[in-house]
Amino acid sequence: MPPVTPGRDFVTPDDPDPFFDCDSHGTVVAGIIASRDLGIAPAAHLISIRQTSAHYREEQAAGSLATLTDAINNAVDERARVINISIVSCMPPYLAASLDTRELEAALHRAETSGAVVVAAAGNATNECAHGFAVFPAHMPTVLAVGAREDAHTVADYSIASPKPPLSARGTTPVVLASDGAGFATGITGELQPDGTPTVQPYVGTSFAAPVVSGAIALLLERYPHLSPQQVREIVYAAAEPNGGALRPEDIVTQLPPTPPREATVTTIDAPLPTASLAVRRAGLALGGLLACIALAIVARSLRGGRGRRGL
Repeated sequence: MPPVTPGRDFVTPDDPDPFFDCDSHGTVVAGIIASRDLGIAPAAHLISIRQTSAHYREEQAAGSLATLTDAINNAVDERARVINISIVSCMPPYLAASLDTRELEAALHRAETSGAVVVAAAGNATNECAHGFAVFPAHMPTVLAVGAREDAHTVADYSIASPKPPLSARGTTPVVLASDGAGFATGITGELQPDGTPTVQPYVGTSFAAPVVSGAIALLLERYPHLSPQQVREIVYAAAEPNGGALRPEDIVTQLPPTPPREATVTTIDAPLPTASLAVRRAGLALGGLLACIALAIVARSLRGGRGRRGL
């Protein structure tokens, strides 16, 4: 793995250990972004911020919008350029409308003004998170919400649709980094095969699609470090394919930044006429006048946005 900086630990703040991954989820996400062998941006510098854990969910207040807000602020404090959020807070619209999100909005605004791009998982459809629900932070204006693809041509059925222009990346990761540092690992279903060996399965979900885009943005910023978050979002949306917003890292990295159009300029050449007979000079003047009229007409068409005279 590349260098990893410890951020804050909101799961066990009284006994912080931001590098301890008891769920493997964060390690899988980090490996997709920056593992040296299989990562998209192996030169990225990672910041480990422990914000939630299924293992501690019954005991701690971690995993709330409040700790998510604090985690985003911590990432900004650590000068992150890309903030990957592979977690969601999902709720029906009538509850979302009454939710006070001002502090989360302020944290996202701070990230935006500090130059940090925020990428979030779009959410997986479950009994607690259905299509049409509000998903935080994915559905917030400055966040790139990334859904998962089933294959190169299909968005996965479980991927929650975003009200923003769709973005999606591969959501299946067959091999990942092991959270104990022992190398690579795969998911275990708990079932045994006929020969007694564990049944393995790939990691699947929008949690693993988001870091594909985060890793690609890290490469993009390595190439164009001056880009603002708004410019990065424009590039990502421009690189997305129609019908589902399919994204590949190479498409994001090679997408050219938008440049303003060059203003039309007029170049004049002052050249003396050659010495010749009067008849030849007259013919030359007539021809020169014709070319000058054509040139002026073309320049006028260029400057007037295409409203040239007929007859050219």
